[in-house]
Amino acid sequence: MNTLFGQEQLPLIIIHGGASPIDPKGNALTQAIASIEQMASECMSNLKSGKSAIKTVVQCLEMLENDEQFNAGIGSALQSDGIPRLTSSIMNGHKQNLSGVISVPYVSNPSKLAEKLQNRNAKILASPGAELLAREMKLPVASNLTEDRSKKWLHNLHKEDYPSAVEHDTVGCVVIDNKNRLASGSSTGGVGNEYPGRVSDSGTVAGNYASKFAAITVTGIGEQINNDAVASKTETRIRDGMSLKNAFNKTFVEAKKRKHLYGYIGIDANANFGVAYTTNAMPYVIYGANGLLTKFENQSIG
Repeated sequence: MNTLFGQEQLPLIIIHGGASPIDPKGNALTQAIASIEQMASECMSNLKSGKSAIKTVVQCLEMLENDEQFNAGIGSALQSDGIPRLTSSIMNGHKQNLSGVISVPYVSNPSKLAEKLQNRNAKILASPGAELLAREMKLPVASNLTEDRSKKWLHNLHKEDYPSAVEHDTVGCVVIDNKNRLASGSSTGGVGNEYPGRVSDSGTVAGNYASKFAAITVTGIGEQINNDAVASKTETRIRDGMSLKNAFNKTFVEAKKRKHLYGYIGIDANANFGVAYTTNAMPYVIYGANGLLTKFENQSIG
């Protein structure tokens, strides 16, 4: 079983770079882990200085979105018409408040839009509303077209349907701060070569959920995550009294039984943490107040 559990003092952050079918011993994964570790270190410095969990989640997502090796922001996969459309959501567990944007083109940091919507009546926007919000915020227009993603788009263009997985999938993080506040966040460019406007799990409570009890975010095949209601279902189990470890394991067994491919990370109100994935790999880093706790080590954890 690809699972890991533990408990740590506050504050605590877990960042993942996407559940993935790639070689768990390959260079791409090694580079991803190194980048995530640096991001976690920067985020922890701010957490220790008093930054809130929700603000830290946004900071983390922005860094992931600005690194083109990840399938988010500037590194997003292209849909079948050659346009990347980005999705992101954040959830403030203390307020149990989800906000996000879905399938937004020409914006590199959808997490900033999601943050803005935390204080709006309309919490989740698709286009054209999300694009109008980006203009209101004066966010720069961005094509998000990289050479690598363009080559992959051309390679898969003849296929009738989009691939079942990408090299790095949806990215995300979960945080608990010094005041015991939980938050979660998710950002994605989708699977690539999908129908324009296809909606995955990242903007929904199936893929990203936080409360006063737990913060959980998911990565993998969006349709399977939606069908299993992974984040909200697992949080409900913890809310109803199940330990984080038992809740994660129950969800893991259900995923394996259905042969579903995804991974998820989480922290509960007592700073118990968990990592689980049914794919070949999921680059992740767990960072505490005293530094790196653990990270993906190119092997099944057990």
